[in-house]
Amino acid sequence: MEKQKEDHNIPYILQLPSHLLGEIFNKIQIKTLVQCRFVCKFWHRLLSDPEFTEQLFSRRTCLLLRGCGSDHLATLKNDSLGPNDVALKLLKDTIVLPKEVNIVSSCNGLLCFYKVDSWNPPYGRLYISNPITGESLALPSPPGEYETSFPSGFGFSPMSGAYKLVLFRPKSGWDDEPFLVVLVLTVGSGAWRCLGQFSYKLDYMGVCVSGFLHWMDWSRALICAFDLEREIFQELPLPPSWDSEGRNNISRLGFSVLQGCLSVTVTVGSQRKMSIWVMKEHGVKESWSLELTIGGVVVQRTCQQFFQNGQIWLMLEDGPVLLKFGDGQVLLFNGGKLLAYASGKGLVDVEFDGIHFISAHVHIPSFVSPKHIIRGWSSSSGSNRE
Repeated sequence: MEKQKEDHNIPYILQLPSHLLGEIFNKIQIKTLVQCRFVCKFWHRLLSDPEFTEQLFSRRTCLLLRGCGSDHLATLKNDSLGPNDVALKLLKDTIVLPKEVNIVSSCNGLLCFYKVDSWNPPYGRLYISNPITGESLALPSPPGEYETSFPSGFGFSPMSGAYKLVLFRPKSGWDDEPFLVVLVLTVGSGAWRCLGQFSYKLDYMGVCVSGFLHWMDWSRALICAFDLEREIFQELPLPPSWDSEGRNNISRLGFSVLQGCLSVTVTVGSQRKMSIWVMKEHGVKESWSLELTIGGVVVQRTCQQFFQNGQIWLMLEDGPVLLKFGDGQVLLFNGGKLLAYASGKGLVDVEFDGIHFISAHVHIPSFVSPKHIIRGWSSSSGSNRE
């Protein structure tokens, strides 16, 4: 009897099982979810559980869109895309980042960005931030000079749970420089380490897949993969279209993630064709699979790559983003104009009133705290020393 009286005193919503709460939380704005963590101990424990939040936020893959003349990032999410329906919902959530910020990449809900010193450009400081909770962590400055044009990557090693930032810097100048100095920072360690010199000619952003960062090496026509756990390089083969189409016919090539696997988008300018390949088994050439081909595509800028969860998200330099939702639909964001491609329908416009974008970044929200990463690394390194 007393137990029943106690239950009557507890609000019904606090008695719901976790799977029903997950359905409710999925319909709540992200900023409100942050406040929900402080409603009661059970909700705080639930929303702090990595498995629960990973499942919850896996349905919340968002675009962080940076507007002209603004230091805010607006958040977008896909909203019930059906076979004949193309729609994105502009959320009310607004994320504020410091001015003069260049985003390096996003991983597990954390943004790695470089804030330029307004008094001494182009120099500045590297940070890791969770834009949802507003927590930020300043990282140690790398030795020597650093510019945002240098190849870089930010990723996560599932084996050790470590977050690492990798920078490549020319030994002297870019002109006729065959070697790159490789610098690695384990977030929380407080110190950069030099891994030596390597003769790679890489693109600027690394894509993190399965504990590896990936770059394109144009000089050798291969994929350069960096093992974040063992901190060694591997060379991976390009998809078959690199050979079948001919290197000279391929105008653009970019990396992303699809279904947890490395994805490569190959654009053949002469044919106005874009092909999306997926490496089903990491490092195995025979596992390349052609997932999608889009005709009538005109790409005038270099492909950049982004992270996502089970969807194709690519970005073309200076703004365009390519995303694949369900039901064979693909969205192409090009110069502030959003186009949707659906099989059998071709390209159609998707508009947002009064919004002008200069850049876009894929971001999967989370409640991961940069400070917890520091504590986690300190405790693990301490146990290793013992």
